[in-house]
Amino acid sequence: MIPGIIYGVAIVDLLKIIQHKVNYWEIVFWGVLLMVIIIRHWIELYQKLEFLVDNNLNFFLIIGQAVIYAQAANVITPDNLDTDTKAYFFNVRKAYFLIIAASLVFNILLEFTVFEDHDLWLRITGIPLALVCAFVNKVWIRTTIGVYTIILSVKLIFFQ
Repeated sequence: MIPGIIYGVAIVDLLKIIQHKVNYWEIVFWGVLLMVIIIRHWIELYQKLEFLVDNNLNFFLIIGQAVIYAQAANVITPDNLDTDTKAYFFNVRKAYFLIIAASLVFNILLEFTVFEDHDLWLRITGIPLALVCAFVNKVWIRTTIGVYTIILSVKLIFFQ
């Protein structure tokens, strides 16, 4: 299935973050978090395949969601292994979190057209949190939001 391939490419991109000679912990943290979120969406996709049968609009929306997450993975992953990952992260931070906010808006659209899983409150509260991460330059705030998000994502993966 095409979305699964796109998610796989995004995960491969994210695994490249670890290969850098000197890594900034925050870029690794957000890369791991994005990987967990992608895995969650991949699992969710296969649990809800019946919603995609005979509906091209739903299929294209699911592909769109995968493309947005792949773009986020591409933005946060530096190409050059010699890149100063701390400087790179601060250069792409706003773009990365704006893509994440856009993915949440897209997920709200998916809530009403494809999934109907009643996780709307998670998606709505995630938008301002992503915007805070984009525009507030406090590491502890981003870290707190990230820890909250990873705990919630792991809970949804394993205990839903």
